[in-house]
Amino acid sequence: MTSMQRCSRIRARFWLAALVALVGTIALADAASAQPVNGRGRWCMTFNMYGGTLDCAYNSLEQCMASAAGVSNQCSLNPWYAGPPEAAAPRRRDQRR
Repeated sequence: MTSMQRCSRIRARFWLAALVALVGTIALADAASAQPVNGRGRWCMTFNMYGGTLDCAYNSLEQCMASAAGVSNQCSLNPWYAGPPEAAAPRRRDQRR
């Protein structure tokens, strides 16, 4: 095998690895963008035109209904709502007298 053939094989392997990495990156990016829920609010608006995508950025039903008015969207409770973040309890200092 000549050095030119060896170099050509190395180059082909490099481009194959680069192509596999590119395809993998595109596949992961596509899967990540297909998340069905946007936001952490208590109420979600369902976009019926876009395959049932949820926009959960609303804290009240009124906010959601105002955004959904005039179109075929619907509002519902966010099934993944975890509630507001709880404030950390204040630390008690050791009070020695």
